[in-house]
Amino acid sequence: MRVMRSTSQKKGYIDIHCHMLPGVDDGSASLEQSIRMAKQAAMEGFADICVTPHQKADRRCVTYEGTLRRMHLLQERADELRIPVRFHPGAEIFYRHGVEELLEARRFHTLADSHYVLVEFFPGEEYAYIRDALVRISSYGYLPVLAHVERYAAVGPEAARARELKENTGCFFQVNAASLTGETGFAGKNAARKLVRQGLIDFVATDCHDEEGRAPRISRCAQWLERKLGAQEAERLLIRNPGAVLEDRPLR
Repeated sequence: MRVMRSTSQKKGYIDIHCHMLPGVDDGSASLEQSIRMAKQAAMEGFADICVTPHQKADRRCVTYEGTLRRMHLLQERADELRIPVRFHPGAEIFYRHGVEELLEARRFHTLADSHYVLVEFFPGEEYAYIRDALVRISSYGYLPVLAHVERYAAVGPEAARARELKENTGCFFQVNAASLTGETGFAGKNAARKLVRQGLIDFVATDCHDEEGRAPRISRCAQWLERKLGAQEAERLLIRNPGAVLEDRPLR
């Protein structure tokens, strides 16, 4: 099926949050599945993808070196099949006290080995805990990116609380494309769209886990962003800001 191309897709989208690395978490179960997902991503217009396996400090997870080995294997197979996608290392880190030291010890990958760190919390976590954790990450010189911000009840879709969190911690917000398109239900759509319309979101990513229900789809979301916010804003969220992560430079 041919995918409708949007104007912001000319340079290729960049996904900073996906679970395409095979056999490491609740995402892709095999290299074959990862390849099917990579083909989908390329058809949707992605040019670069950060593989971000779940990392929990108190559980057995893929190692720093294991991430690189699996990513290189995936890249080699994608290149053999001429799938025009470049993969970059990363991690979705579930926060607990001491994560900062583990980052310093290179136990976890940052996004594309930059200063940007993708971090998540329990959806019902208290605001003060999230705020203090993000401050600690920032104090080590990292740039925390709060994964799927629309899920956190303590942050909520209200501008004042969300803006306060960004100002007090120096963090950035990532929202899932499926939330914006309403594929995850009304609550997620409502929160995600309010935050985007308020100009508080910095990245839109897929958080894909498979090639069906949680697939690497972005074209429908990109069209919604262009229609509601304009092509420049869609490009900022899908290309320019993620590009800054790959280049390890500040957002403009």
